[in-house]
Amino acid sequence: MESRESVAEGLRGAVGRLAAKGLMRPGDTLSQRIPERAEIARITCPDAAVRARDVVWTPLDRGRSPDPHRAVYAARGDVGAILEGRQVWGRTVGRVGRPMPALFDEQVRHLGLAVPLATGPALSVPRASTNALVWDDRVLCFGMGLERLLLNAELLEKCAQAFVLAETSGRRVRRVPWWVRLVANRRLSRDQAEAAQRHAGGERSVIRAGY
Repeated sequence: MESRESVAEGLRGAVGRLAAKGLMRPGDTLSQRIPERAEIARITCPDAAVRARDVVWTPLDRGRSPDPHRAVYAARGDVGAILEGRQVWGRTVGRVGRPMPALFDEQVRHLGLAVPLATGPALSVPRASTNALVWDDRVLCFGMGLERLLLNAELLEKCAQAFVLAETSGRRVRRVPWWVRLVANRRLSRDQAEAAQRHAGGERSVIRAGY
């Protein structure tokens, strides 16, 4: 079983990586499911350097909770890590006023068929085929594990930038062909089912190499 110190070190490294790329700002939160401990490890991006005591541990349960992180983990067995942040382009999708459609095959493969918009004080957890959404002025991004989440956060910001620029230019935004969406989404669903099974068994999910 991985020690808490090791988990904390991994989260601090993830915060550093995201912050360096402008994907995490002071006050944004990152959490990780630790299935072997039945706990959630969470860290908030501070103004100063992150220290081990900045990691907060809470029980992983299946009850309802107003906390969006715990709500997602309880409802989505496939999710192994969550970023709740204020990425520049991701937030701007909400200002466009409509969900971001499937623009790229890699987007569908890892983020799902669309990036929906949500409002209100309580989060309505999206279905399994959705790994990102814009909630009011925040962006929620999910991953089956911490490393997958980091890649998904980077992918989301790139896709959001392309979508916002295309939308504001007045040109027609086209989705990838239906058969590409079908194949890519099936592969995502396969990986999510495997991750949910591993999490239920007290194990971490394993990131798949390649497409």
